[in-house]
Amino acid sequence: MQLHEYIDLLHGGTEDHAGSDAVKQSAVALAHGLRGPLQLKAWTAPPLAQVFARRSQAHDALLVHVPLDIRDCFLIAIFRNGAPTAQEHLLFDIGAEYQEPMLDCPEFGVAEPANEANIRHWIPLLQDSPSAFAIVERRGGTYMQVFADAEGFHLEHQLVTPGAHYRTAESVSAKEAVGMLVSYACEKYEWAYKPWERLELQGT
Repeated sequence: MQLHEYIDLLHGGTEDHAGSDAVKQSAVALAHGLRGPLQLKAWTAPPLAQVFARRSQAHDALLVHVPLDIRDCFLIAIFRNGAPTAQEHLLFDIGAEYQEPMLDCPEFGVAEPANEANIRHWIPLLQDSPSAFAIVERRGGTYMQVFADAEGFHLEHQLVTPGAHYRTAESVSAKEAVGMLVSYACEKYEWAYKPWERLELQGT
């Protein structure tokens, strides 16, 4: 599942749901099975009491949150239409939503708040510096980065680990890149509805 699909499930709100132990165990088993692909190899299964569920009020979907070994980060398993197993999943850092994003561009010596003015000033300059890149970091492994070449601007974003890393399906213009980064930094989520494709990265 990509982030925009998860956001769609939240439209209309969610409510607490007392998920059964069987559903929670299924979600934990899913997380265990995905340790390799999602690069969660240090993760250990939490007690079921730490696993919690919320139900989408606009869709027949149960969102079961399995804690990771990173504070405020979860694997969210999506159970649709009363199914006993999850059909989709997403890594999500809830804590990152409450952090001030930072803009870093080592080539330009930039390390400052990722506000709209700073993004609009620095990002277009990347097109004249092929070796330069910029990162808007929310927290730890959750960030968006951008670089430019002769084809245009290329963006990537990551959710928690390199196992959930995505890139834009096509290059974009400087204006589009700025708009997506501003959206990301300001938590407006328009960026999430652009075409993204998963990129396989090796963990560090």
